[in-house]
Amino acid sequence: MNPIEDIITTIQTLFTKQPNTIYEVRIVDQRYAKKVNIFFEYYKIGQARRSQQIGRLDDEYRLQIPALAKQIHEATGLTIRTSD
Repeated sequence: MNPIEDIITTIQTLFTKQPNTIYEVRIVDQRYAKKVNIFFEYYKIGQARRSQQIGRLDDEYRLQIPALAKQIHEATGLTIRTSD
């Protein structure tokens, strides 16, 4: 398996549909560390956000962030947020 498939599998295991809960995936480009971090975030309405790192990719994936976001969204259906 490639790292993206591993991340999608992890997201699918963490995604448990709970009422009044919002789930998102955040892709963060760490320019100075030259890494791309991927977080699974969820929160109940009116409560604090919980974030869990589920992947850390090398700098070679940096230019592929839009394609990664699209691929993860198509596989999971979750909202994908990127911070550039």
